[in-house]
Amino acid sequence: MQRTVSHARVRPQTTMTSNPTTTPVTFDGCLGWLHRPASSQANIGAVLCNPFGYEALCVFRGWRELADSLSAGAGIPTLRFDYPGTGDSSGNEEDPDIFRAWIDSIKAAAAYLRATTGVERLIFCGMRLGATLAAIAAEEMGGVDILVMIAPVISGRRYVRELAMQHNSWLSTADGLRVAPSDDDGRTTGAYGFTLYPDTLEQLTAVNLEKRSGPVARRVLIHDSFDNAYTSRLLERFRRDGIDADLQIFPQYDKFLVDAWYSQPPREAFDRLLTWLGLPHGMQKHAAPDTLAPASGARIDFAAGYETPVVFGSARYVGMYCRPRSPIRGAPAVLFVNTGGAHRVGEARVAVLMARRLAAQGIASLRMDLGGLGDSQRRDDSLTLGAVYARHGVNDAKAGVDWLLKAGHPKVVMFGVCSGAYVSIHTALAHPGVVGCMSVNLPFFMWRRSLMRPGAQSVESTLVYWRAIRDLRKWIRLLTGRANGMTIFAELVRRRCARVLARLSGPFERRIGFATSTGSIRRLMAGLEHKGVQTSLIYGSLDTGLEELTIHFGATGSELGALTNVTTKVLDRVDHALFSRTARETVINQFEQFLHDRILDAEDVTEVCPAGLRTSSP
Repeated sequence: MQRTVSHARVRPQTTMTSNPTTTPVTFDGCLGWLHRPASSQANIGAVLCNPFGYEALCVFRGWRELADSLSAGAGIPTLRFDYPGTGDSSGNEEDPDIFRAWIDSIKAAAAYLRATTGVERLIFCGMRLGATLAAIAAEEMGGVDILVMIAPVISGRRYVRELAMQHNSWLSTADGLRVAPSDDDGRTTGAYGFTLYPDTLEQLTAVNLEKRSGPVARRVLIHDSFDNAYTSRLLERFRRDGIDADLQIFPQYDKFLVDAWYSQPPREAFDRLLTWLGLPHGMQKHAAPDTLAPASGARIDFAAGYETPVVFGSARYVGMYCRPRSPIRGAPAVLFVNTGGAHRVGEARVAVLMARRLAAQGIASLRMDLGGLGDSQRRDDSLTLGAVYARHGVNDAKAGVDWLLKAGHPKVVMFGVCSGAYVSIHTALAHPGVVGCMSVNLPFFMWRRSLMRPGAQSVESTLVYWRAIRDLRKWIRLLTGRANGMTIFAELVRRRCARVLARLSGPFERRIGFATSTGSIRRLMAGLEHKGVQTSLIYGSLDTGLEELTIHFGATGSELGALTNVTTKVLDRVDHALFSRTARETVINQFEQFLHDRILDAEDVTEVCPAGLRTSSP
């Protein structure tokens, strides 16, 4: 079912005199990105309202593309931003009355857009929970011209149940086996590391858009992935309120709301959305916006410090520079790099949490987007994320190290998870300014593109497979054809052969002089040792990266014990992406201890940290 208005409703941009721009901005404790057209004849601006939590990570790239198309392609100034307690904005999910703060932040974003660009008319465009928040904010403030609701959360109660089902489904996977069933007393609900707390749940479960009344906008478009009774009833409710309302169905959203590594922006769906607005440019190619430096006063304040958005490397890279109010003089800064396809905040917002906690202990940090990720410039739209990491990730991270050194920090410590761990450990070897590195759940020492392609088969740790052999239910699945026994057997054989070949590679290289992958990996670790980089390899007890470690360096990296500067540690209840609160706290504690024991005590630091980390005397 599709209903589309064909005649133009918004006057589009007709001429471009220079490149459009995108600029990081701050308002009311929120970080946003203002997309400005080169010039505009439309007296209307758009506010994009994110989905919540993991879904916001999934759609980040496509959401940015939509903002670019509205601005660069159609001449409409557009603001996308993070709600309080999410993304790079101030606050935390558990803050009291955060649901109300989300709604009020949309109003603040609208006021900022009007004051900054001079537009009078407004488009609110929200996705999932963002569509719900946008509808409530529009209803409360009045005067919104157009409301676009993409896959909206119509019933808060159903949405909370959906999050609980997602979380329980994850707990049943191998990655969730060692995670506590709950990191709290059962009063919270969330999925994939993002949590809704009691007062938020109370306010959210009371929301039912079908039962609300009153105008939300002059025109409404509902975009959804399938036709269902809920959206049909919401559509009829809007029409009863005298609103010009339409519905469009696009199954492309099922490929959009998936892990950021595999997420595909629904360009056809967005194109029809823009056509409905009366913007014939749609998602066609347009001039890429120039990334501008933020205004001098742009900053996010929190108790222990403040953060400023930064643009560097000839405007190729962006990041958030976190500075403590009471810094340790002479201490290294920390560089956080992306995990997978997620932007700089990290899975479960772990990079933000770590940065602000380190600031409370006197340590500065930069969390940056590598080229092609988050808000950094793309080299080539045809590049896969795997190519971004394999070809450019280390050079990009080196630019981040250079920026921190130029900012006055004497040395840098790297931190990364999964693919970010790969970039971190190679940057630590490649850049002379890096003195330390913690790599969490490193999947491989040398890049293996085959495991990172869309549709690549996921593999479990050998421990998971051996446990499955003792599980009657797994045997039933195997015998009934619901599990591929040959695939599992072949994978175990491959691992055994890889261990044997790794053991033989040393003599083979010495006698014949032919380089092997194991030899390259051993040279990597020997290089870190020789350079004096304090290196910590952290793994969850069921993480698949342990297989690589065991193949090349013995069980849990036992052969690395001969090195002075390299340590390995295997931790229970640490999942791969740090989705659980327990895992995040465990890793953050490990990193703080690592900084204390291996970095700060070895550096020339002269001030005592206000809390937490002890420092050495000069």
